[in-house]
Amino acid sequence: MLKKYLAATWLLTFATMVLAQEWPTRPIKYIVPFPPGGATDIISRPLADKLRERLGQPVVIENIGGAGASIGSTRLKQAPPDGYTIGLGNSASHTITPHLLAKLPYDPMSDFTPITLLTEYANVLVVSAQSPAKDMKQFLALARSKPEGLSYGSAGNGSSNHLSSALLGQMTGLPFTHVPYKGNNAAVTDVLGGQIDWMFATISEIRPFLQSGRLRALGISTKTRDSLLPDVIPIADTVPGFEVLGFMGLFAPAKLPPAIAARLNSEVVDILQSPDMVERFAALGMRPRTSTQEEFASRVKRDHALWKSVVNAAGLKPE
Repeated sequence: MLKKYLAATWLLTFATMVLAQEWPTRPIKYIVPFPPGGATDIISRPLADKLRERLGQPVVIENIGGAGASIGSTRLKQAPPDGYTIGLGNSASHTITPHLLAKLPYDPMSDFTPITLLTEYANVLVVSAQSPAKDMKQFLALARSKPEGLSYGSAGNGSSNHLSSALLGQMTGLPFTHVPYKGNNAAVTDVLGGQIDWMFATISEIRPFLQSGRLRALGISTKTRDSLLPDVIPIADTVPGFEVLGFMGLFAPAKLPPAIAARLNSEVVDILQSPDMVERFAALGMRPRTSTQEEFASRVKRDHALWKSVVNAAGLKPE
């Protein structure tokens, strides 16, 4: 019996190795569950080009936006687990949207094979250059002096910067007033114009306004300073324990053969360590951040629990 078991195990291992060596023999689809032109699309296209060079097959980007990334993510879930469909996932698709849709058509943990992290990104708390707040302590003092609370903008209800702001309110006990927009650009415009008091935004979104002096950065959501904005102090220095770090990562459908998953991980990790990719990410206010498959799975699980607690505390109801 033991010999038969060992023989079967060896045959399975051998077959998996052969599969990985033969794969890929045809084009690979790379689903981006957001419209073209955003950061998720911009980092995916050079990655797809590099994968094409290494794998010897076209890697074709397919943008499938809508419903908080759930439409594209569902398409990825439904694809055969044969290595010919991969896709980008991020904090929205896998750790926030699951708590905002009453009937989510996928399970963010069990319906996908995590390949590797691609990048992490911080949120920066910004105010207009005309704001009296020059640092986080002054900002919190100003907020406490306003019975109605300071107003903040976001890309919309349930967006990453909305929930980051809600988390700050929960941790400080301050009654901030949320003003949702259809996208971050409109919210940034109103912070610049003084229509709202503050907002969270990514480095890439607000760096030009910081450089021109039209916006002031009061704090960053990482626990340590970011080399892309070295003069901005972590919010955690003023609000102990505060940390928000978004992610983008590469996924495949569940039950992807382990050898193909390992090959994808190895290729992508190597690609993202190349100087030209580091430069491309830096231009977006990001940096490559790779991981093992196990580390990535743990990260998704941890962030999923974090945003569940924030959504519940904020009283947001799934729709």
